[in-house]
Amino acid sequence: MDDIGRFVIGDAGYRALYGDLEASGRMVREVGSPAGARTLLRQSEGDLALCIYYPDSLVACLERHDPTRSLDATNVAPFAVLVEELDHFLTIAERYRSGGVLSLLELEIHAHVTKYLVLKLFVARLRGSARVSAADTAWIRSRLFEEAGSGEPDPAVRVRYRDAARLAARYVQALDDMPPARRIPELRRFHRLSPQAKHARIAAL
Repeated sequence: MDDIGRFVIGDAGYRALYGDLEASGRMVREVGSPAGARTLLRQSEGDLALCIYYPDSLVACLERHDPTRSLDATNVAPFAVLVEELDHFLTIAERYRSGGVLSLLELEIHAHVTKYLVLKLFVARLRGSARVSAADTAWIRSRLFEEAGSGEPDPAVRVRYRDAARLAARYVQALDDMPPARRIPELRRFHRLSPQAKHARIAAL
């Protein structure tokens, strides 16, 4: 996939493609962020139509507070949302193409792990260091895992978000404890596992 930008829509695109469905109450929102961003999919006659909706306000926030220049309370949540929906998009597309199984809980776990790794990478680059300090790691964890699902009105979805955050937090702790040379092979293995096998792997670690 060379240009993912053609699969991204903003407010105008969302209104044009999904405005009527939302107005009629026919939109199903099993996966989406409290910020309004979401991965949208439609399946018809064996084909999958997939795109990411990023609200204009989220994009404007990240343009004002560029995460390549700083990461703090003003932009870490929008940046995490940006990464999360991109991860959803890529994971769904890959599983659909390979004919694999994907659960909503697994989708959220996968996105949490990705967000954690991306935030660590950006923080390390901002610090000019190859390693992330214990204080920065704790800050990232608090932002990603401690309040997961708190803004979600649907109790079932809120429980799923909290379960995903708990399992992802356990996995990334084990990942951080591994020697660096083991981490990439472990992540590749984890990505290929089925939802049930992912849970077993987290429990084993």
